[in-house]
Amino acid sequence: MIKLADFGFCKPLESEDEISKTMLGSPIYMAPEILRGQSYSIKADIWSLGVVLFRMLYGYCPFESNNIGKLIMIMEEQELKVPEQPVVSS
Repeated sequence: MIKLADFGFCKPLESEDEISKTMLGSPIYMAPEILRGQSYSIKADIWSLGVVLFRMLYGYCPFESNNIGKLIMIMEEQELKVPEQPVVSS
């Protein structure tokens, strides 16, 4: 089981069908539906896990902006560019 938390901000969801509308944490790690203020399920945690793993491998977040509106636009319109080699070495 993988658990994600953002410096103490978390809200447990008991099932995949349960939804929430709370927006807590760092926007750069949030799924687009959370940033839009829409209902979301535990699938949003999968998005956040992907962002954390991407950052661990490549040293930066896949989508970055200081403006939430622009961040949403980048997530929806910009193609994700994955570097050929991770920064992390084995």
